[in-house]
Amino acid sequence: MKLNFIRLQNFRNVEFAEVKFDSNSIWIYGNNAQGKTNLLEAIGMLNALRSFRTSATDILIRQGAKQANILVSAESELFGECIVELNLAQTKSIFIDGEKISKLGDFLGKFPVLAITNEDPKLLRGAPEVRRKDMDMFISSIDSQYFEDLRRYHKALSQRNALLRDTSNDSQLFNAFEFEMATSADTVLQKRKLYLDELAKIATEKYAILSAESNECAEINLKPNCDANSVQEFQQLWLKNRHSDIEKHTTQKGIHRDDYKIFIIGKDAKLYASEGQQKSAAIAIRLAQFEMLKKYLKTEPIILCDDILGELDASRRNRFWDSTSNSAQIIATATEPPATNAQRKWKTINAINGSFK
Repeated sequence: MKLNFIRLQNFRNVEFAEVKFDSNSIWIYGNNAQGKTNLLEAIGMLNALRSFRTSATDILIRQGAKQANILVSAESELFGECIVELNLAQTKSIFIDGEKISKLGDFLGKFPVLAITNEDPKLLRGAPEVRRKDMDMFISSIDSQYFEDLRRYHKALSQRNALLRDTSNDSQLFNAFEFEMATSADTVLQKRKLYLDELAKIATEKYAILSAESNECAEINLKPNCDANSVQEFQQLWLKNRHSDIEKHTTQKGIHRDDYKIFIIGKDAKLYASEGQQKSAAIAIRLAQFEMLKKYLKTEPIILCDDILGELDASRRNRFWDSTSNSAQIIATATEPPATNAQRKWKTINAINGSFK
């Protein structure tokens, strides 16, 4: 996939900007707080209509404006060249070549973009919710049915939780919601195991290249919140816990509390890995996601590198490029222009106070 240009209006600190991307290697540089990351964030919205920095839409809209607009020209092997328009207001809307897309599931995966940022080590040291959300959005991008099953699960979960808050004893209603949850949970769990296992194998290979340590290996293991492993077992679990859940007013067990653990040399990376190891592991996970997106979506995602290359020493940067596709379009940000001996031939763009030249 390639990005040809982007037009922003009232997005973050950008009142209006139009930027051409007529190269496979774009380097956006400038001082801090000039809009570099904002531009990458806008591009990243193509992936799932979701910012890689925040879940709140209102802070994406320029102060004083009612709506932010993102318009891009993108092309891929599957869809050719398309004009995609994203409108961000109290409700979000998507248009592809002027046709409104009414369901997010019909948009996910069409224009894959992968962001690699300095926040990615939170995948190792952050809360389970951070890893779970990242995993769910990634799998949803390559498997639309997973997204639908997850959506149905959370809808039924919300209805069950409403019953719990009402301290209801209506067993028929509980049974109905729990059956809906169980059928979705079983599918989601099996797909999490399948895709996470594949991701782990690729990430291990990428980590070996990035770390350049033959005795180091990285592992990723799913950590389910409960032992249920079938529709019947999930139903039995929620029936057994129903009284306790009523007391707590929430569903305490289920796939909505799953997590995954990352290990380096057999040790929990959150507790024992160095900062450098955590950063390498986080990048390895992103590069593994790139390979899987490419495999399942039949197109190479755009790679966004938000101020990560400048923090890597020369040897680590070289190993990063050894792990990265030469044909993928990469859009990077930094406070300084690229080095004169850089491995890629960069087109440079200077960011100054929300404008890009």
